[in-house]
Amino acid sequence: MVNQGANTVSAVNTITDNVTRTIPVGAAPFGIALDHPHRRAYVTNHAADSVSVINTDNAQVIRTVPVGGGPFGIAVDERRKRAYVADETAGTVSVISTSSNTLADTVTVGGNPFGVAVDEGRKRAYVTNIASNTVSVINTATDQITATIAVGTTPVAVAVDDRRGRAYVSNQGSDTVSVINTVSDTVIASIPVHSLPFGIALDSRNARAYVAGQGSDTLSVINTTSNAVQATVPVGQAPVGVATDPSRGRVYVTNLLSGTLSVVNSATNQVVSTIAVGSGPVGVAVDQDTRTSGHPGW
Repeated sequence: MVNQGANTVSAVNTITDNVTRTIPVGAAPFGIALDHPHRRAYVTNHAADSVSVINTDNAQVIRTVPVGGGPFGIAVDERRKRAYVADETAGTVSVISTSSNTLADTVTVGGNPFGVAVDEGRKRAYVTNIASNTVSVINTATDQITATIAVGTTPVAVAVDDRRGRAYVSNQGSDTVSVINTVSDTVIASIPVHSLPFGIALDSRNARAYVAGQGSDTLSVINTTSNAVQATVPVGQAPVGVATDPSRGRVYVTNLLSGTLSVVNSATNQVVSTIAVGSGPVGVAVDQDTRTSGHPGW
């Protein structure tokens, strides 16, 4: 996971729940996304206007890619060999070629873009715009905006369930999650959650969405069939990032003010481990590639 206060990334062995590597990156890192075919992790450096590219086999930074001002969220389209970076200060999305690790395009979106998620099958990237209260939809084949969707107040994170044709957006200012039909690009539901929802992650296999409640120190568990909160899990202080590992029945939550990673059993909705990591942990991703021993959490 990404340690914003330490300018590092921690790699955690999810079998033993131990930190195995600590990797220096750029200033004020925030978001992280994995490219499994290339064995790479991409980390946004908010204060350095760059993305660090990590070789996940040896945990070394192999390239630093300049992007637009104030990058936060990032998502990888493995099929099209692209990484999409939300440049919050610049009001753009930087498109990185993951083959060459160079900037391939820049797309102007809404005010203060923050989070991004990709629907590879439908050739779309969804970008939250916190100042516009909207989501921009990018056609990833053309890098053109195809729709702008009004959601709740201060949308921050977004996650896509391509199996069900849905995108889930956490609205920090309205304490809700907007559900977008990705076929019609319309909002079909608004789900009340706990205070200051931030990161969101999906378990499509079990029809669940997990939302970090930064203001309530909890994790909300949403049943994506009924679009209702079915459980609330106490975690650490100011949870921000969320990642799921459905194959092992685990949900990982970064706790910004605790400097910890909470490990939740998704079958029981109980915290089964708390791991001390670096200062100010924010973004988190799980490497589910079976070639990697221990399924590291990044």
